[in-house]
Amino acid sequence: MIQLSNMLWLCALVGAVLGFQRGWNREVISMSGIVLGWFALFQFDGLLRGTLLATMPFDQVFLVQVLLFLALTFFSYQTRIFTPEGRPGSETRRERTQSSLLGALVGFFNGYLIWGTIWYFLDINEYPMSPYIIAPAPGSASANSLSMIPIVFFGGGLDGTGDFLTAVVIIVLFIVLVVM
Repeated sequence: MIQLSNMLWLCALVGAVLGFQRGWNREVISMSGIVLGWFALFQFDGLLRGTLLATMPFDQVFLVQVLLFLALTFFSYQTRIFTPEGRPGSETRRERTQSSLLGALVGFFNGYLIWGTIWYFLDINEYPMSPYIIAPAPGSASANSLSMIPIVFFGGGLDGTGDFLTAVVIIVLFIVLVVM
């Protein structure tokens, strides 16, 4: 069995490999879609889980949340970026290397965001995929890492209000608008 915290870093590494291949322009655009997706699901959690899905069991609520998030993530990865001159291969080798390395960094963060959000949905729905995915044992590496999952970390901790999360989303959108 694998720890959920190990799975978090494994998905971040897979994201880094994908980001290295895609380049930083595409990864930054994808990051903005992912951040907006988890911000929207965090902000409307009370409406979604408290009203619309209140009569459903936790495993179905979890699946609805994950499917919504993965759909938003899928569409954020569907980008079409052209090179500065509009022709493939017009970048120099140095520009391609820089783009790949920055893409790996942003891709690492994207992988962290994606799996961390899924882990958050597992946690708030009391790990409904049992016996396949179970809650971390107290004192385990995964239990100690719960405060490091993205929504909890950027939301101000386990009992946070999400004010810091709002500031992070605004900063990310500002960076995306300035860079692109």
